[in-house]
Amino acid sequence: MTTTDKPNTQPVPPPTITYPEEGKKTGVATLFLGSGIPGALVQVWNAEESHSLGGGQVSAKGRWAFSFSGAQFTGEHRIKARQEVEGVMSDWSEERKYEAFLFPPINIPVVKEPEEEAKVDAVPVFRGDVTKPIGIVSIIDLDTDLEIARAGVDSEKQWHTQVTHPLPEGRYRISAVHNINGELSDWGRVRTFTVTT
Repeated sequence: MTTTDKPNTQPVPPPTITYPEEGKKTGVATLFLGSGIPGALVQVWNAEESHSLGGGQVSAKGRWAFSFSGAQFTGEHRIKARQEVEGVMSDWSEERKYEAFLFPPINIPVVKEPEEEAKVDAVPVFRGDVTKPIGIVSIIDLDTDLEIARAGVDSEKQWHTQVTHPLPEGRYRISAVHNINGELSDWGRVRTFTVTT
């Protein structure tokens, strides 16, 4: 019995959007994150499909993430996403609505180290600054949603820490949030680095 070679015509499902959360308030340079098919390229557009907000590659763990490259206008936003797999484009995801603020109550933390696309060892140093000399900064692995490091903020508005457990080799995408008495900042800009031995 022979089989004929046919192109894969299976429909590609749309990706999901996890952040920004529905109805939440964000800063103007917020994190876009969700899940999709590993290797796919996800594109996020405004609901009217008049302009793109950016895109990101889906990791081997099925997560995509990127930060808005500039500053969104303040006010309500409605977005949707789609993903492309081997030249086949999915339908659009459901719309997501959120509100962007120019001056949020707590500004996002800035990650200064590791630098973008740095190669680091298994116990990398995380360092940066914030705008208020209080609280803690959490470093979150965007592929697992797990906190991999935490640092107290000093009187100079600086923070500095290392991971709690050595990281396996591979590529990482992290973001940071500033926690002041249980109130959280929006997500900091995505930082990508690679752990090598």
